[in-house]
Amino acid sequence: MDIDGKRMSVLKGIKRRWVVNYILIILLVMVVLEGLFMFFVRKYYYDSIKQSLTNRAIVVAGFYNKYINVSMFDFKKDIEKIIEEYTFNDYAEIQAVDLDGNIIQNSSGFERKEKVVTSDFYRALRGFTGCWIGRDVNTDEKIMAVSTPLLDSEGKIVGVLRYVTSIEKADSIIKKWFLMSLAVMMIVLILMLILSIIFTRTIINPIKEITKASKDIAKGNLSIKIDKLYNDEIGELADTINFMASELSKVQRMKNEFISSISHELRTPLTSIKGWSETILTGDLDNKEETKLGLEIIIKETERLTKMVEELLDFSRFESGRIYLNYDVIDIKKELDEVILIFEGKAKKKEIELNYSYSSESILINGDKNRLRQVFINILDNAIKFTDRGKKIFVNIYEDENNVYIDFRDEGIGISEKDINKVKEKFYKGSSKKSGSGLGLAISNEIIKLHGGALNIESQEGVGTLVKLILPKDICLDDSMKKSNKI
Repeated sequence: MDIDGKRMSVLKGIKRRWVVNYILIILLVMVVLEGLFMFFVRKYYYDSIKQSLTNRAIVVAGFYNKYINVSMFDFKKDIEKIIEEYTFNDYAEIQAVDLDGNIIQNSSGFERKEKVVTSDFYRALRGFTGCWIGRDVNTDEKIMAVSTPLLDSEGKIVGVLRYVTSIEKADSIIKKWFLMSLAVMMIVLILMLILSIIFTRTIINPIKEITKASKDIAKGNLSIKIDKLYNDEIGELADTINFMASELSKVQRMKNEFISSISHELRTPLTSIKGWSETILTGDLDNKEETKLGLEIIIKETERLTKMVEELLDFSRFESGRIYLNYDVIDIKKELDEVILIFEGKAKKKEIELNYSYSSESILINGDKNRLRQVFINILDNAIKFTDRGKKIFVNIYEDENNVYIDFRDEGIGISEKDINKVKEKFYKGSSKKSGSGLGLAISNEIIKLHGGALNIESQEGVGTLVKLILPKDICLDDSMKKSNKI
């Protein structure tokens, strides 16, 4: 399966999983709600019927208990009067049941030979009002029965008064409610399904676009731009990928410029070296001045080549994480003294005044002296390169309890406002024709950061530039890293 196929499969899987899980959750919630709704509907109708039957039974039994049995006790005669008195054109049947469960009288007029053996009857025999729901043995109709005890003058149970009614109509109403609620549930479920599909599209479609854009970026199309459809996490992801593509495009452009520039930079000294080598080889060896001039140029151009190659090697090491710093206690002021001494001749040759000041004769820190010298050389070389004749360069080193500060300030051409925040980036050369490979400051900045310090640049175009180094005196390292720290 190709990448597009896999991507579509994954997206379909997300969509399917989202919709299925979402619908399952909604369905589960609705089933629970449906169950609770039907429970309360059934309870409402059944309780209403039960309460009505109970009230009737208690009223009739109470009348019997208080008034009828004050005369000579005749249960059958008395209960017959009660049933005749309280039989209405009603939905409920009244039954008089003796202690053995025989129906001795009922309001329907039909003789009932079956015995009553339901739970409501036995509860009435214990002196309580009981209720039972079940099927009529004769008609198989669903009924509800409520029974209450009948007492004689001594409070002894002599029989049971039983109200029986059909609940088929109530069940029919409950069934209608169930079907109506089920229809509502299905409509809601369908609406939720539609909304879920619409919602998943708002997620899946941007993800598809982001996936496609990421694939194009991986192929090298850095001009791609993702439309931000929503101001959410996916929109933030789109912004991030757009920013990444923009930054990669800048890096790619700078790399291309760097390759073009470094090719030119390498070609120039090589041309000089080759030309003077051929001149010396074919020329008059007795002409010492010409030979000396040629050799000086060859040496100078070789130094230029060496510096460029070293910068390229350093850059390669930084990129691959193979930079080693050899930490030791060093006199940072002494290292700076030697670099100043090296550049005094170069500054004097260009008629630039190099002013050097320091707060004490010895300033100790924990660091890599060779790498720090590399930083000093790079900064001073830039300062002299970008400072015109007759101007000044100021170098000042001082310290406090925790840090060492080294300021390099020149009266050079300065750095434009648009370049000031980019000069420490890899490959960035700025707009000046005097710029080198674009790696010197980037490498210097990395070295200072590896020492736990900071390299800050302030500049004003046409006025000059201040490069400020801040180095901690002691770097917290494990014992195993005291001598050599691999980054």
